[in-house]
Amino acid sequence: MHNNFYNHQYSKKVSRRDYSKIKTNFEWPDLLETQKGSFNKFINEELKKLVEGIFPIESPQNKYTIKINKIDLGKPRKSEELCRDESKTYDAPLYADLELINNETGEVKKAKSSNSSKGVFFGNIPLMTDKGTFIVNGIEKFVIAQIIRSPGMYVLNKSQIKLNNSRKRIIQGNICELLPYKGSLMLVYVPTTNKEQDRVIQIIARNSSGETVAMFLATTLLKGYGLSEDEIKEIYSNEPLIINTLNQEKYNVNEILTFNDTQALYRELSNEKQSGESQDVILHKGAYIERKLRRLIYELICLEEENGILKETKNDSQDAIKKIKANNEKIKDLYTQIITEKAAKDVSAELGLNPKSLENNVKDDKMCFQALLNLHLFNSRYYDLSSAGRYKLNHKLKLSDRLYQKILAEDIFDVNDNLLIAKGTLLSKEHIDIIKNKSVAKQLKLNKKLKIQNSFIDFNEINEQEKNQFSSIYYEKIKVLADNDNENSEMSIVGLGSFDFSNTLTISDMITTISYAYNLQNDIGSFDDIDHLGNKRLKLIHEQLRNRLQTAMLRIEKSVQEKLAICDGNNTDNPEEDEAIEKRRSNLTVKSVVNTKPFQIILKDFFNSYQLIQFIDQQNPLSELTNKRRVSAMGPGGISREDPNLDIRDVHYSHYGRICPIETPEGMNIGLIVSLASFSKVDENGFISTPYRVVKDGVVTDEIKWLTPLQDDNYIIGESNLKLDENNKILDERVVARYRGSSNLYEPTLLDYVDVLPKQVVSVAASVIPFLENDDANRALMGANMQRQAVPLVKPYAPWVGTGSEYKIAHDSGMGMISNFNGTVKEVDGTKITIEDENGKEHTKSFVKFRKSNQNTCINQTPIVEKGEKVQVGDSLCSGPAMQNGELSLGCNALVGFTTWNGYNFEDAIVLSKRLVQDDTYTSIHVDEYTLQCLSTKNGDEEITRDMPNVADSAKRFLDPNGIIMVGADVKEGDVLVGKITPRGQVDLSPEEKLLQSIFGDKTKKFKDSSLKVPHGGEGIVAAVKRFTNSDESTDLGDDVIEVVKVYVVQKRKIQVGDKMAGRHGNKGIVSNIVAIEDMPYLDDGTPLDILLNPLGVPSRMNIGQILEIHLGLAARELGKKELLKYVYENQGASKFVEVYGLRETIANALYNEINHLIDSIKPESYDDLLVKTKTSDLLITLNKLGLSFDDIGYKIATPVFEGVNNKDLNEIMLEAGIDPIKTKGKFKLRDGKTGEYFDGDIAVGVMYMLKLDHMVDDKIHARSVGPYSKITQQPLGGKSQNGGQRFGEMEVWALEAYGAAHNLHEILTIKSDDVRGRNLTYSSIIKGKEIPSGGIPESFKLLTKQLQGLGIYLEVIDKNNNEVDMNKYISHEVHDDVNELEELNTLSKALAQEEMNFDDEYEDEAF
Repeated sequence: MHNNFYNHQYSKKVSRRDYSKIKTNFEWPDLLETQKGSFNKFINEELKKLVEGIFPIESPQNKYTIKINKIDLGKPRKSEELCRDESKTYDAPLYADLELINNETGEVKKAKSSNSSKGVFFGNIPLMTDKGTFIVNGIEKFVIAQIIRSPGMYVLNKSQIKLNNSRKRIIQGNICELLPYKGSLMLVYVPTTNKEQDRVIQIIARNSSGETVAMFLATTLLKGYGLSEDEIKEIYSNEPLIINTLNQEKYNVNEILTFNDTQALYRELSNEKQSGESQDVILHKGAYIERKLRRLIYELICLEEENGILKETKNDSQDAIKKIKANNEKIKDLYTQIITEKAAKDVSAELGLNPKSLENNVKDDKMCFQALLNLHLFNSRYYDLSSAGRYKLNHKLKLSDRLYQKILAEDIFDVNDNLLIAKGTLLSKEHIDIIKNKSVAKQLKLNKKLKIQNSFIDFNEINEQEKNQFSSIYYEKIKVLADNDNENSEMSIVGLGSFDFSNTLTISDMITTISYAYNLQNDIGSFDDIDHLGNKRLKLIHEQLRNRLQTAMLRIEKSVQEKLAICDGNNTDNPEEDEAIEKRRSNLTVKSVVNTKPFQIILKDFFNSYQLIQFIDQQNPLSELTNKRRVSAMGPGGISREDPNLDIRDVHYSHYGRICPIETPEGMNIGLIVSLASFSKVDENGFISTPYRVVKDGVVTDEIKWLTPLQDDNYIIGESNLKLDENNKILDERVVARYRGSSNLYEPTLLDYVDVLPKQVVSVAASVIPFLENDDANRALMGANMQRQAVPLVKPYAPWVGTGSEYKIAHDSGMGMISNFNGTVKEVDGTKITIEDENGKEHTKSFVKFRKSNQNTCINQTPIVEKGEKVQVGDSLCSGPAMQNGELSLGCNALVGFTTWNGYNFEDAIVLSKRLVQDDTYTSIHVDEYTLQCLSTKNGDEEITRDMPNVADSAKRFLDPNGIIMVGADVKEGDVLVGKITPRGQVDLSPEEKLLQSIFGDKTKKFKDSSLKVPHGGEGIVAAVKRFTNSDESTDLGDDVIEVVKVYVVQKRKIQVGDKMAGRHGNKGIVSNIVAIEDMPYLDDGTPLDILLNPLGVPSRMNIGQILEIHLGLAARELGKKELLKYVYENQGASKFVEVYGLRETIANALYNEINHLIDSIKPESYDDLLVKTKTSDLLITLNKLGLSFDDIGYKIATPVFEGVNNKDLNEIMLEAGIDPIKTKGKFKLRDGKTGEYFDGDIAVGVMYMLKLDHMVDDKIHARSVGPYSKITQQPLGGKSQNGGQRFGEMEVWALEAYGAAHNLHEILTIKSDDVRGRNLTYSSIIKGKEIPSGGIPESFKLLTKQLQGLGIYLEVIDKNNNEVDMNKYISHEVHDDVNELEELNTLSKALAQEEMNFDDEYEDEAF
């Protein structure tokens, strides 16, 4: 191994000289695991819970029960390939084995099914392919991950509650926001006011109607849960704010009966008792839910009467005294229960809770308002935190997070009474770690459990954990000094501690949240940064799909309950009605009760029109991979792109290693759509985690730990490029590390973790940009985005200057083929491969051949393994589009010079050598699909035939006897692809048709031509024809469709003037001229350049990475030649050519022999002598004999981002390649190909990896006369799809200025833009054949004058005679209006306005 590099062998044919500075055994995770794992979780776990969750369903009178035994997901109905061809969905049927049980007779009915999987058909579930996509209606789609706020508790100083009709209620103060996964937002609010009467703790939530905001005191809610006033005071240690809140409310013994309803009820019950009504009658009046309060007050009245009687008799006996004392205890307990029930009643009324929800959850005799309140706030059906919310709540409310730099006001002991930390200690990080560790181990004496005496646990379904959460409060409490300088400022902090809570809200959560809210007034606790990634989580496919289908299951449940209720009815006195009910019962079946249509409708709607499902970007392997790793903040419940808050778009320190700070779209979606970083994963709660190496006592270990953003904040994390000794001990005394958002110098022993590799910061697209660290972030963003737009070439080449990520990206993209087992290649050709595994079993797979992608590019797989070769699990077996030997290959390595050339490469224009066109270096294949349906119409069936009326023989020359185009035909515009005739209706014939009828006979009368023809610009070669008919058993065509024919036409597009090209550093441009090879500038050894770029495009853009790339690329080119000779001269064998250059073994052997012959003819004395005597032309001739060029023998180098080739390495490799960096500085003398003269000065020349982008001139150019204009700006719309005009941007105007094209510029800025009057007059002049007038004043200029005047600036417009011009009435001096001309203009304007009606929207400029 060399000091600066080592040879990294990725596969048998892929190796690179790796200049990475950090050596680690860390392996990239599977880049698609997040998405594939998410859907597997849905299929294997959540689908079963989802369907079985609503069962069993019982009828209201318990006569019938619908029970589920199991669900069964069948096998896919069709193969992936067949689904693509037939435009079908790749899915599998879901059945549920349901039983209808008659509880009176014991009869059990099952659903009868004709298929092998018995049960009720629920729907066809689309399945994910191995590459992480869905095939829906023949198109590959993907569900993008959504980033949303995580449920949990947030500490804010401002919040808002959304009401109906887009109204909001904004609250300011100290706020603890409880955000559930399901349920209403709830705020624990402490106003920041100095008025003592206003300093109370309030609860604020939205009323269930959404019309109003409910507000009540926090202690009222606690009492509604069942806590007494004494229990509240005990928990909070008589905290003044709690005492003040208790004093502000009336839910106490003295005032509870002063409420209107309780007072009236007390009076009513007293009167009823005195009237002699029986207790049973009195207590069973009113609704079930009100009877508990009625009973409690009645018992209170009875006890008070009994005490009154005992006191009136003046009985001083011990029995009487004991009786009164016992009654007083009961009265005290009754008051507590009445307070609880009354508080719960009022809170429920404020929140608008519906008592009907208790019907299936609590028995009638147990119904009460306390149960209603507990059900809606502590039951997952109504108020669910989810596992993510529970994680956030536990993290935020634990005691240890609020103790840093506080002074203890009491001793802390463990459960064995051992002193851990003494009173008066200033708590440091070490002390907090002790408390945290003991708390997790449940060894702290601070751990408390308070049994709620007045709890409610009588729900129909309740487990042991829920019972404990309803009946007890689990918390930790510690006393500290609110002011460290004041010993008398004791206050208590109440925290959750390490207890096992469910994913619902608990009373313990409310207790500790209230404590957090009042602690904030003493700066105990911290406010949350809402943009911190720890407060956000990802909704992956399983969660999005589950949430949508839950709605369907609830609809099914409601429908089943209604149908069972009808059949459950009692018999009536009417014999006819009784007979109808009995008949309905006898006909009752599972399928008649269970209607699964809602499930099927929502499932179909999700995969067809859901906001976050997209067509997968199949432009190239990188675009497909990054599309699957993209994250959107938009979507249902997400952020709108019109949101004025720019903070949500910013990069945050918590994004480090999780969200790429570079890759994001330009324009309106910037920052709202982002990409996952290279190594990031998503944990089970949806939080994004990133890997770190563990540091112990200053030694970096190989142990890897994945941390979430919230966990990150607890540790000091160092960079990955630390200096280590042979034992991985950090050598520097102080190192740069980060703690939360700040970077500082720390001692190595203080470090907890270090980064794995620098590339973990950026996304996979940014990680393939070499010298990324030398590029401006804006240009790096463009580089990452434009790589995704690269068109796969016919013969792509891997970059000589790479980053080492290319192989992994291509491997995980899904566009190649990966081996699933160890074995030996038994047989391989261009269409299929057969592998024999270790057990001797043969497995055959077919390669994808010339398949159309979503972007109309060509997906074609070619094998990279050979017969007899050993393969392992995970090995790449073939190259897909834009791959070479299984390595990402988006473009080609071109010899580039930075120089101007006759004005053709002004600004970003690119001059191209004709060699690149002739050699098909930048030629790409594009596939268009044309579909024809043969239908059954009301006039008769359509027919596919060669015999179509009124069609020239030349247009159907390639049709076979059946009327379908032959594969391989070279078709032009207007040629018939599929001949079809359609029956005519009964219509009167025109004279021409009558003439045709008399000539050609009856067929012309009855049928018209409706053939599929090649459209304009669609010429090419027919690659495949697929025909599907209704007679095929496997084919499922739509109604009235007899057959479907699909024709695939392939176009081979060479690069041409107007096409867009780019490098990897955001250096983009348009091909302006293609120059003959002999006219291109050339080096002293006669090598002509391939591409000429303008040198002025580098400094202002600050993307210096491209300059470093060309130097290193040139060294790789020269090193490739030297190594080619060296391997043969030193007899290292042809296998070296396979390993280093990736050549096939047959080619490698032939090349080895040819080079041997060349060396023999030269007869060198030494290797250095060989290098001197070997001519470039001789080497090129030798390569050309085998169909090779210098492009095939480039030496591949890996320079990983942030840790790759530095200046010293670059100098060394250039010297090794025979280029003196000191003497040349990377610049060379260039000769002009036309004159042979040298250019002035030295020119920077090197090899740059250039891409051809999917913005090709053939797709852009179109004819336009009077087209549509934007209604607002009055400028022409842009782009071919809107039939828009050519839009000139800033740089295009510069070009016109540079060439002195003043008249063209004037025309473009006036009559071809928004000079409305001028363009109308111009059109009129053209129509009349008059002289075209000069342009007037653009509307945009008039607007500018108004804007300047609006700023208070005096503006005067004068003509050449110094006369003031009124801009609103300005008319060009060359125009002479008259009445007729104005009338014509008005007519023309109306015609233009009519045309504009078809273009309602204003479109942005298309990217060129």
